[in-house]
Amino acid sequence: MQRRTTALYFSPTGGTRTYVRAVAAAMPHMGGEVDLTRPEERRKVHMFGADDVVVLGVPVYYGRVPEVPGLLDGLQGEETPAVLLAVYGNRLIDDALAELSDLCAARGFRPLAAGAFVAPHTFSAKVAMGRPNAGDLAAAAELGRRAAEKLSGPWCAPELPGNRPYRSFQRAPFYPVGDDTCTRCGCCVGACPVEAIHPAAPRATDGEKCIRCLACVRACPAGSRRVEGPAFAATAAHLEEALTKEDKPPELYL
Repeated sequence: MQRRTTALYFSPTGGTRTYVRAVAAAMPHMGGEVDLTRPEERRKVHMFGADDVVVLGVPVYYGRVPEVPGLLDGLQGEETPAVLLAVYGNRLIDDALAELSDLCAARGFRPLAAGAFVAPHTFSAKVAMGRPNAGDLAAAAELGRRAAEKLSGPWCAPELPGNRPYRSFQRAPFYPVGDDTCTRCGCCVGACPVEAIHPAAPRATDGEKCIRCLACVRACPAGSRRVEGPAFAATAAHLEEALTKEDKPPELYL
């Protein structure tokens, strides 16, 4: 059977996308990709059959799959093999892979293999600086090759880390806003994956919708969007102290 590989990812700041592409490129018959970071793509229906294989990656937020309404609702498989990726900021993946596996199984996907990979932490550029590196990308390619080999015969789902019920989802008590240097260019509006910034009022942020990915901060050419306050400063300092001592290696589950 000749299978087509499709890359699927939710990746506000690009780290997850890099890993998903590296895994998918190592698998045979690479097809297209679907960027689930874009709200308009999440509203579409994407169908996959038993002769497809998907590589699906998400970042880990608070030890869970990102709390994005409708994140995977447009995906539908038919006993479709899926390679699952959890990309985290050098802390822990906690229950993210278990949750992602459950969400995919409920939509007709059959977990084939999985990987946990490190990328820079959203709240601090010092945490996991320089990741993914050459070793990370080599491990991602290895995951793709070994997953493809697994497809050649009978296979079962890998054992994945995580607990059920999943850990409680906790959002940080801060989010980015714009200051009076905002030029209203709209870059932050386009970068926000959950439409938490209204085009008519780009300095503000809907705190209920915001997932604290800080993609808008990175996208602002004027540097007018930022997170301020003691809560964010303390969180960033804590992460830098705790998570810069040792870089965690990739983990593959087959």
